[in-house]
Amino acid sequence: MRALHDALNRRIAYKEMSPEELRVLSGAPVSVVDVLLAAWSASVGQPAYITTSVAGLIGRAPRTFRRWATDHGTAFTNYAPDS
Repeated sequence: MRALHDALNRRIAYKEMSPEELRVLSGAPVSVVDVLLAAWSASVGQPAYITTSVAGLIGRAPRTFRRWATDHGTAFTNYAPDS
């Protein structure tokens, strides 16, 4: 989130969803959501698995998320979420 805060030069508020909210709002089958939640839970505190797949596909080093956020920050400046 810090990369987006910095790219937009403003604070972004977010609220973590409960597992039940995700099950209801995602529209995905409950079993799929439960598998994803279990996988995400198991990865907490673990180092990210990093590969060279993206670089191999695009023929160059991929951008960092921070670079992407900076490059695309204007795409978020006129966004107004549904009320």
